Amino acid sequence: MDEETKILQEEHDYKETITRLIQTHQGNSSKLESMLTEFHPYDLSRVFCDLDSLTRKQLLQAFNPDFSASIFEHFSEEEAISIIQSLPAVDAVKIIDRMESDDAVDLLHYLEEEELDISLVHRLSPKKRAEINKLWAYSEDEIGSAMSNSFIRLTCAMTVREAMKKVVAIAGDTEYISIIYVVDEHQLVGYLKLKTLIIARAEEKIADIMETRLFYAHPGDDKEDVALMMQEYGESSMAIVDDTEHLVGIVTHDDLMDIISDTKSEDYARFAGLADGDIDLKTDTVLDSVKNRLPWLSVLLLLSMGTSLILSLFEGSMTASAGAILLSSKLAVYLPLILDMAGNSGTQSLAVMIRYLTGGKPELTRKTMGKYLFREVGTGILQGALIGILVFLLVLLTNWITTGILADHRSLLTGIVTGFALWLTLTISTILGAVIPLGLDRMKIDPAVASGPFITTITDIIALSIYYAISLAILLPLYL
Repeated sequence: MDEETKILQEEHDYKETITRLIQTHQGNSSKLESMLTEFHPYDLSRVFCDLDSLTRKQLLQAFNPDFSASIFEHFSEEEAISIIQSLPAVDAVKIIDRMESDDAVDLLHYLEEEELDISLVHRLSPKKRAEINKLWAYSEDEIGSAMSNSFIRLTCAMTVREAMKKVVAIAGDTEYISIIYVVDEHQLVGYLKLKTLIIARAEEKIADIMETRLFYAHPGDDKEDVALMMQEYGESSMAIVDDTEHLVGIVTHDDLMDIISDTKSEDYARFAGLADGDIDLKTDTVLDSVKNRLPWLSVLLLLSMGTSLILSLFEGSMTASAGAILLSSKLAVYLPLILDMAGNSGTQSLAVMIRYLTGGKPELTRKTMGKYLFREVGTGILQGALIGILVFLLVLLTNWITTGILADHRSLLTGIVTGFALWLTLTISTILGAVIPLGLDRMKIDPAVASGPFITTITDIIALSIYYAISLAILLPLYL
C-alpha cells in the first residue's frame, strides 16, 4: 500500500481519503489509479457520484477500463444512466466490455427502459456481445437474465492435479471460484467447493470427491423463486441448466442479494399501494410520484365509495326525529375508533402473513395453514374481546365526563353495542388480513398486492356495516 494512502486511511474516513487523493493526484491518473485500488469499488463509486461531471468523466476515461468497470458496477440505475451518457461512445463501450455480462445487461435494460440509445451494444467485442445477447433473450423477471458465465467448470474424468492447474490458470479472470461445477459432455453431474479441491490428494479423480446431490434452476424460472430456493439450501451459488440439464450459467450470492433487495422494495411499495416498486427519492419528479400513486388511489376511491354508500343508506333509514338525530351524533363519536381499530388489526395480520409468504419460509402445508388460521381466529377473538371491554368502559367514562352520569340505560347499551361491534369487527378483520394474501398466493398472485390501503378499505366497509346494523337494531328504538 502506498505510504500516503496508508496515512490518509488511518486519519480519515474512506470518503474523505478518496476525495483528497483525487484532488491531490488528479493530474497523474496512473498514480491515482494505483492508490485508489486500495479501496473497495463501492466506496469509490460513492465518491465519484459526488464529483463534478467533468472530473468524473476525465477519470473514468483515463483509468484502465477494468478498473473503471469495477467502479461502474456499483452505481445505481439512475447514476449509471447519467454517467454512461456523459461519456463518449468509445469510452462507454470499453467500460461495458469489461463489466460482468449480467451487470452489463442490467445497464442496457436501464437504458432501454428510459428509451435511450442502446446501439453501442453493437460496438462491443464479439465475445461480450454474444454473452449479452444470450442473457438479453430472457425477461427481467427470469433468472436467466441475471445468470453469470464467469465460473469454473471441470470434467469428472480429471484428476485433482489437472483440476488445480486449470483453476490456477483461469482463476484470475473468473468472477466466481468458491464453488466449482463438474460436467460430463456439458451436462451437470456434480459440484465441489474450492476447499475440497485444495485438500484432496493429487491423484484422486474429481468424480470421487464431487457432491452429486444437485440443486439447480432453469433460465426461465422466476427470479424470486430461485432466490428463495437459494436461501433454503444455504449455498452461495446455484447452477442454471437447460431442459437437457446442460450447464448454461450460475447465480451467485451477490445476485441473490440484489434480487431480494429489489423484491423487498417492490413488496413495500405494493404494500403501501404504489404502482411501481422502483422509487428514487433523489430523482423522482412530482409527475413520477403521481404516476406511481394515482392508479391505486383511484381504485381505493371507488372502494371507499362503498363506505359512503353504506353510511348514506343507514342515515336514510333513520327517521328525521330528534331522537334519531341524537343517535346519529352518538354513533359518529365512536365511528373513527371502530374504523381505525379494524384497519389496524387487519393490517397487522396482513403484514405477518405477507412476511411469511415472501420471506423464504417453507411452503405452507394444509396442516400448517389450518393451524395458522386457527391461531389468527383465536387472536382476533381474544384481542377483540379485550379491546371491546376497554371500549365499553371508555364509553361510560365519556358519558360521565359529558353528562356527569356514569351509567344510564342508554349509555350502558351504547357501550355494549360499541364494544360488541368492535369485537366482531376485529375478529373478522384479523381473519381477512390472513386469508386474503393466502388466497392470492394460492392463485399464484403476488400477495403484496393485498396492500395496506386495500385491506384497510375493505375492513372499513365491513366495520361500518356491522356497527350501524347492530346500533340500529338495538339502540334506535331507545331514541325514538
